[in-house]
Formats: sequence, structure tokens, C-alpha cells
Amino acid sequence: MNLHIFDAVRNGTLKPDKLHKDFKVPWQMERCFDWTIDKFVVETDLINACMFRDGRGCFPGTYTRLQRQGVGVIMSDTTAEAEDHREAIEEARGNVLVHGLGLGCYLQCILKKEEVRHVDVVEIDETLLGMMYKYFVTERVTLHHADAFTKKWEKGKKWDVVWHDIWPTICSDNLQEMTALKRKFGRRCKWQGCWGEEYSRYLRSH
Repeated sequence: MNLHIFDAVRNGTLKPDKLHKDFKVPWQMERCFDWTIDKFVVETDLINACMFRDGRGCFPGTYTRLQRQGVGVIMSDTTAEAEDHREAIEEARGNVLVHGLGLGCYLQCILKKEEVRHVDVVEIDETLLGMMYKYFVTERVTLHHADAFTKKWEKGKKWDVVWHDIWPTICSDNLQEMTALKRKFGRRCKWQGCWGEEYSRYLRSH
């Protein structure tokens, strides 16, 4: 283990960057049916230092998470989660399609980019949409209550970027659905990606 990483995080010389800060959401704690938004604290410890070495570390601090009863944590605004979205955030421009609203971290982050004109968000869970709607009342966002696999779009509809983020955990079993979505939207966008795809492929190969 690289103890220099641990020391750098502990003494503050290694700090979150702008993307990490933009990814953090200011939502209040809330509960609606089986959905809960709450806060949690990440400490500086040796386990976290090891995770930094492996690319999954999280800076110490207070974070927000979305949980679903019977499932667990669906999404959080940790720096580790921000890193999972970094490429999709950097690619976001023009018209964007997002499959899966989650905690809204990705949506909030890309709306801070002037080059993003409009975002379509497809979310299958109506209760979650109702919870998050109030945070995204803007002409730049259209929320759709629908299934990413079955929603019908008008002929010729295209986006600059499509981001698929509908899975609660990273697992090699998700790869089949990732492939299906990427095939479905391959001719409708200039760039697309799936949350957790790289690590899911790693899990399959090992």
C-alpha cells in the first residue's frame, strides 16, 4: 500500500477537483415510500487509502446518498462516484440523453456546462421522479417517465451524447443490457457510454 496517498489525503495536500465539487448535490434529507435521501460521513483511514490506490478512493467529508429499501445504496455524490462519471461529464455537450436519474448528480453537473443545450432524462420509477422533479425545473431539462429499453422516440431524433446509468451495482451481468442499449442508440448519437462498463468487463475477465 502507498502510505503517501494516505498522508496526502489526511493532511489536505491531495484535494477534490472542480468536477468533484460540481458533482456534490445540496439536496435535503427526504423519504418517500421506499426511497430515502440521507447524509453519511467518510473518514480518512487506511482502507480508504487503499481504495485511492485502486482508483475508488473517496475524500473524507459528508456526502449525500440515495437508498432504496430492499436494494441498498443506488447512488451517492462521493468523489469515487464522480470519477465513474468523469468521461461522460467531459463529453457532455449539445443535446444529451440520460437513462436513469438516480440522485441527479450527473444531471446537475452537466447543466453547469454552457455547451449543454438540453437534456432528456428517462427514469422508470415514478416515485423517484416525483422526489427529484423540484430540483430540475428548467427549460433545459425534460423528464420522461419511461423504460430505457422500450421508450419510443420520434424518427430521426438524435443526441450528441447518451449516458446509460440504470444499474444499482457494478456487475458483469449488466453487460448484456449495456450492449443492447448501445446498439439501440448507436446511430442516434455521436458518443455514448455506460456507468460501470469498464469495471464490469474487468469482473467478467477475472
